[in-house]
Amino acid sequence: MEALYFEFENMPVRIVATRKIPEIKTPGLDVKEADEGMELTVNLWVAWELIEAGLARLSDGGVSDGEWTQTHYRERIQPLGQPTPLPEDFYSRAYVTFRQAEKSAGDETSQASGRMKGRYRDIVESRIAKIMRLASAEAKSNFKGLQPEETALYDELHKVIERWRNEMRELSGD
Repeated sequence: MEALYFEFENMPVRIVATRKIPEIKTPGLDVKEADEGMELTVNLWVAWELIEAGLARLSDGGVSDGEWTQTHYRERIQPLGQPTPLPEDFYSRAYVTFRQAEKSAGDETSQASGRMKGRYRDIVESRIAKIMRLASAEAKSNFKGLQPEETALYDELHKVIERWRNEMRELSGD
């Protein structure tokens, strides 16, 4: 999971300068000067620092309420079917959404955050069941509707199940 968090924290996101951002140069990192209202792309961890300093806000990047509702509905209506495509970069955008909610925690936000977490949990559990079903099939599937994080899970599960299946078949002398 640490590698996944590292990847998410280093993904590029769009921010809008809320005040003038001075040019920042360090080894391996250059942030160009930006006037108020200007949009620029930076790594997520840089965005958090600029937001915390009151210099910027995220332009987008999170999962909208409509996307949560639509995705949750699709996963609940087809719990046993093939995995339906999720919104683009769903897991990384969900990460951004949860981090934003965490940083602006308040009573109203925590109630909305609880609903989001419940929907997310339902979506993840539904996706796991679908991926498990695909991974346990004898023929390796090459399903295009999976997110990169899900493909990694599928590959690992398929290897483990295939190895176990072969060992169990060897018991019968096959």
